Amino acid sequence: MFVFQVRLSRNSKFTGFLEQIKTSSKIFSMENKTEEKQEQSEPTRPGNIYDVFVKNIFRRVLIFVDFLLNYADPNFVSKIDLEKISPASTHYVGMKGDERILDLVFSCPLKNQIDAKVMIVFEHAGNTFDDIPVRLLCYATSIWWSELKDGKKILSVIYFIVVRTGTQPHHGPYPKVSDWLTKDENGQLMGFVPEIHYYVVDLPAFDGDCLCGGPELRAAIGILKNMTEGNEDEFAQAMLPIAEIDDARQQIMITRDILEFVAKAFTAHHKRLEAKMVHQALKSIFNERTENMATTIFDEIRAEGEARGEARGRAEGEARGEARGRARAGQDIVLTALRKKFTKIPKRIETSIRGMSDPIALESLITDVIESRTLDEFENALR
Repeated sequence: MFVFQVRLSRNSKFTGFLEQIKTSSKIFSMENKTEEKQEQSEPTRPGNIYDVFVKNIFRRVLIFVDFLLNYADPNFVSKIDLEKISPASTHYVGMKGDERILDLVFSCPLKNQIDAKVMIVFEHAGNTFDDIPVRLLCYATSIWWSELKDGKKILSVIYFIVVRTGTQPHHGPYPKVSDWLTKDENGQLMGFVPEIHYYVVDLPAFDGDCLCGGPELRAAIGILKNMTEGNEDEFAQAMLPIAEIDDARQQIMITRDILEFVAKAFTAHHKRLEAKMVHQALKSIFNERTENMATTIFDEIRAEGEARGEARGRAEGEARGEARGRARAGQDIVLTALRKKFTKIPKRIETSIRGMSDPIALESLITDVIESRTLDEFENALR
């Protein structure tokens, strides 16, 4: 068991590599597939908002690659071909038919070895993670058993990364499988010990003002640290890297994800996220026009969350109604943003938007609202 914390400067030799990956259409297409795949296979573990946020952010290929370059063991990273990284299944069936659901899994070939493959398993753990090695051992056997059933002659290398959050840095050795096993009267382990090795990124040990990586990664990790270390009220500072994002659509998407997580974290800590706090935070990130868009999104997130909570209380499990509600909320966000910018909207545009149900398509319209100088420009984009 080991931990190795590395902080690369933004001028390091790896920064150019990220730009190279960003130009790859293959990576972008994988990112969309990742979101679809992970959304379909999202484990139902209600209540753990931190796990959900981590998976929602790090399932995006570019952010995950950025994380590997800045936080994973550089010796390991130097041996894998990051340009060919791709999402892998998070569901595996063990030898006894029991299902294992992993947080995130990515597949990546080793450099200069045609048939060799690495499965990178990304796991989030909270303050206490004593059972992590046993859990990871179960994951490893499930992955290998699945590969054996598929007829593979050479099993994948498995590289475990555990991101730990908590109020304080971890002290002392990291948990081992042997900690759970029976010992004799002299305290010695009995029998064979199947030990598992994993790499730990202990976020409480990192300085929140000196985080590495691109703006999306720094904002996500900063927010995660704030929400898990008892510094909820300082979320505005953690969101500042969002101002560095050039792509308007990406800015809006990451802002929405973070604000949704922050609102849930405040609720979990029995606090209320006031609109005034959010508006103040957004002023430091966006120009006046996009600030209005982002503020509208927050207002809609809060209203949508309250409405969804009430709906769940009345009718648990009404999936179709919930899907319609999400579509309606997305339509309302776009229409509210349009009215904020252009005041009056023709009925035909409203009808077109009301006819849309794809959440991704509706979310992309927010960017069109921001970038369109006239309603005609927006209507052309809508077509």
